[in-house]
Amino acid sequence: MKTNQGQSIGIACFGLNTSERAIFDRVIAFVAKKGKKFHFCESTEANLFIVNDDPDSIETAIRQQKKQLFIRVGKLVKDGIGDFNITRPLLVTRVMRTLDDACQALKGSGSTPTIRDTTYTPRQVQVKSTTINSVATAVKTPIKPRVPAWKKAIQKSVPVQAVEEKQYDFQALVVDDSAAIRKQLEIELRSTKIRADYAICGEEALEKVDKTQYDLIFLDIIMPGIDGYEVCEKLRKMSHYKKTPVIMLSGKTGPLDEVKGILAGASTYLAKPVKHKDFQATLNRLSKWLSFYA
Repeated sequence: MKTNQGQSIGIACFGLNTSERAIFDRVIAFVAKKGKKFHFCESTEANLFIVNDDPDSIETAIRQQKKQLFIRVGKLVKDGIGDFNITRPLLVTRVMRTLDDACQALKGSGSTPTIRDTTYTPRQVQVKSTTINSVATAVKTPIKPRVPAWKKAIQKSVPVQAVEEKQYDFQALVVDDSAAIRKQLEIELRSTKIRADYAICGEEALEKVDKTQYDLIFLDIIMPGIDGYEVCEKLRKMSHYKKTPVIMLSGKTGPLDEVKGILAGASTYLAKPVKHKDFQATLNRLSKWLSFYA
């Protein structure tokens, strides 16, 4: 894509497949109409590194990183590697939002980014006790016939990417202690482009949201341990879950129950047992919202 290179942000990719690269091409073409320009270039001229979540790609990017911003594509892993994270499946809206955040970070450095003038200095990335600076030093050291400790740390922290046969648009978390309800929602979601994970209690749900960025959450109210109201309140205190749709599920259908759910931060309310027509209508409405704003 031709751009005014003096105002364009350079991007170097590491390990992305053809279909994922095509998604970035679509986003770049779209945001160019709004005045935000990006272009692909060599790593030495890039402002942003977009790195696949595998050990080899991360190692290669770290070896070449100087002042570039590091955007990691894969599962949400809290190991200190990466300035931003885009979770799979790669949605246009997710890519667009992350690139916009990266633009803001570059502007926050006090100068307009260009291809050859990368003045933004991101926080120092650590892999256990080894920093990027020490990694750069280690690269110059003659390679011994053993795996370096920092590479072992990367291999241990980065999950192996599973090849998905079906393409999904969104990822949902279903939280309910009833196996029958979980199965019912699994059947309802089976015909959609929504991949679902499952949790049987509030504590397990909070563990999962800490590791994965979900696009929507189906949340039972009455559960052992902490109930759905408390889980919802905790979610809304997390910066990355403030706007995520939360659908409360409960056998309680009184108006006070719905009000309590709304006060806890719920987006909407479905009575159990969930009716197919009501579920699909709610899902259709939320999917449209996610397509525009997620």
